[in-house]
Amino acid sequence: MTLWSVAQGRVTPRWGARTLAALLAALALAGLATLPGGVAAEAAPPAAAAQAERPLTVMTSNIWYGGVQVDFDQVARAVRRADADIVGVQEPEGNLRRLAAATGLPYVDDSLHLISRYPLFAVERGGVRFAYAALGLDQVVAVGNVHLTYCPYGPEEAASGKGPRRVLALERSLRLPEIKPQIGALGPVSRRGTPTFLTGDFNSPSHLDWTEPVHLARPEHVPFALDWPVSRALARAGWHDSYREAHPDPVANPGYTWTPGTPPPRIRRKETLDRIDWVMAAGPARTLASRLVGDAGGQDVDVGLDPYGSDHRAVASTFAVTPGRALALVSAEPRVVTRGERVSVRYTRTSGGAGRKIAVMRGGRPLMSIPIYDASDHLASYFGTRTLRPGAYRAALLSGDGSVEASYRFWIEAPGARPSIRATQASYGRGEPIGLRFGGAPANKLDWIGIYRAGDDDLYNYFGFKYTAARPSGRLSFTKADLGTLDPGRYRATLMLDDGYSVLAETSFRVR
Repeated sequence: MTLWSVAQGRVTPRWGARTLAALLAALALAGLATLPGGVAAEAAPPAAAAQAERPLTVMTSNIWYGGVQVDFDQVARAVRRADADIVGVQEPEGNLRRLAAATGLPYVDDSLHLISRYPLFAVERGGVRFAYAALGLDQVVAVGNVHLTYCPYGPEEAASGKGPRRVLALERSLRLPEIKPQIGALGPVSRRGTPTFLTGDFNSPSHLDWTEPVHLARPEHVPFALDWPVSRALARAGWHDSYREAHPDPVANPGYTWTPGTPPPRIRRKETLDRIDWVMAAGPARTLASRLVGDAGGQDVDVGLDPYGSDHRAVASTFAVTPGRALALVSAEPRVVTRGERVSVRYTRTSGGAGRKIAVMRGGRPLMSIPIYDASDHLASYFGTRTLRPGAYRAALLSGDGSVEASYRFWIEAPGARPSIRATQASYGRGEPIGLRFGGAPANKLDWIGIYRAGDDDLYNYFGFKYTAARPSGRLSFTKADLGTLDPGRYRATLMLDDGYSVLAETSFRVR
């Protein structure tokens, strides 16, 4: 849903003051008049807003295999009960937009697994995608969302008798390399004075929890004190653990998020219990509260539901934030549009000056553009796509001299396009890279391709996998480093939905 439709009043407030405030902010953004061609523009340029502290609730929620394992409505109810403004979701498995609709949060980014009360503008820095959320005119916060590798799981390794040295070696080789790019991309944003958040299922405990006092109090869950590398790296980079700021004593409040049960209250024998779901903050964001959302009556649970819909408790942290100043930003909705449908292009402030435009580009050349007549912020323009061929495009903000101030990649697909995958060759020599082309994918954050032996129907039994980088089409190559050396025989490559095991398309090839 675009900001224009929000401004027209098609989002109904449900949860009190914060939702009403968000709607009023959207209306303030949209003191709009309609120009020829359906372009939304402000009736009068607003004065620059003074940046002052305001509340913001950021939530992280692993909803467990698409949120359907217990009751999807309860998963949505948990978000509503938390009154979250921005939610980083893990394991949506293609149900992110369904969750957004059920919670009344109008803005969705499938490539980041984010839903929001405020407009989202995704950007990429150093190969890492994150989003700016526009809280108002010239007011933004930044948010990233991660789901780090689960297996092998450090606490289970510790519980099996492996010592601190072995566990640290595992974390430094597996999860630490996954978090470092996030730190590198988001760190400069917070240092420039923008409140910055990182939500996620980190699949790692915190060094703030595995302390000597906790070990003495709960040796069955914390067999030794350990300086867990992921949380320590974030702390050294200036990130704050909002739950532990609000609840500083890990002995009194362990804040377990894994696991309330699979499903609650079923706890497996010798289960590892820990706090691995975090809302981290950096920059001008002051923690006011942090609530555990989970099973009614569960340990440390502040917002309880019965039944609770996930095997992870969620965390909803409320901050006093001083928003950062908006950059030139642009986004297209949807990211994958069927030819003939409209694409909505939202944009924020630009550098000013005459001759600015919002445009659709391909190959560095504007194919269609609409002038921006004033200092409008956070508005939406619509473009028809019937005359455009399927393929990759960019929505762009152009300055008066035609240079690109900001751009956002989107795709046009042919009507009726279906997911597909094919090998670039019918057969490959032993150890030769295996090339694959895919198309028609839904472009979720974690759509992936796995390589299997032909005839093996066990979807967990892949030789290797790669994510599609949230693209609907493209190429991937699997090398010996990805798969090992495959024995001669027939194999299949399978395109899968959003980090789950729903098969979208498959192809076969031979290794000779």
